[in-house]
Amino acid sequence: MSSADNSHLKAALHTFLGEVQGAVVLGAYGLASFAWLWPVRGILFAITNPNVMIGVRPAIVKSLVASAVIFGLLMFLTYLPQMAVLAIVSGPLAPILALLVVGAESAFLLALLARPLFLEPALTQVFDNTLRARGQGELVKAGKTRGKGATASVESALVKPLQILSTGGLVRYLVTLPVNMVPVLGTVLFVLYNGYTGGPGWHSRYFQLKGFSKNQRQTFVGRRRGEYTVFGAATLLFNYIPLVGFLFSFTNTIGAAMWAAQLEAQTNIINIPQPSVGKPVLGQTETS
Repeated sequence: MSSADNSHLKAALHTFLGEVQGAVVLGAYGLASFAWLWPVRGILFAITNPNVMIGVRPAIVKSLVASAVIFGLLMFLTYLPQMAVLAIVSGPLAPILALLVVGAESAFLLALLARPLFLEPALTQVFDNTLRARGQGELVKAGKTRGKGATASVESALVKPLQILSTGGLVRYLVTLPVNMVPVLGTVLFVLYNGYTGGPGWHSRYFQLKGFSKNQRQTFVGRRRGEYTVFGAATLLFNYIPLVGFLFSFTNTIGAAMWAAQLEAQTNIINIPQPSVGKPVLGQTETS
């Protein structure tokens, strides 16, 4: 290996370790924000507002069928070998950790196979439906109008919904998957790191509707990095659940849209022009 290759490897390792450290610190900070509760709120909202899922039921059925098939195959082919390897380093925890690894692997394969076929449009529709249900219909309308306009920026048009399932996100997910082999701590680091790198992707549709530039997205995310880290970590934990884990992609999307609706409402309140105080109205005089 040449010195140039060594330098690139060291730089990549340094970047990775820095991101892991940042994920741990921001995760601890983000816990106090309760942003990790948005996926739970998404589940409750889906139960009490089933209309947001209208039109995507075929995609849900396909997700469940694909999840069952892939998880079953992975359990049959890889569970015992992985449990044997984990038993060497984790002892009695091996059966549980092996199940988590299989769940992570099945989530990866489902994202890889389902995204280009039927998942991405369905999740975009659910996100928009949730925004409308939370009183942000004008944001959806304005964003779609902007996207169809001839003056829409190329950068904005290239933003894909649910960027967490993009090629780059899947590569990072796959590369860090072996970290789960480290008992308990490895799984915690895996979840936090992928939450750190993938959490903001759940708001890609929101950024698209807002027409944010790359710099605007980076600034927006940078101010909320801790919240996005714990939100992303929570979504991963739900996706780990065997068989039905991928179904939570829909409720995670609902939770992300609810959070976006709250952020948008807060922004609108801040930006409302305030009436001037202490100045007499034209034609009136102050009275003592």
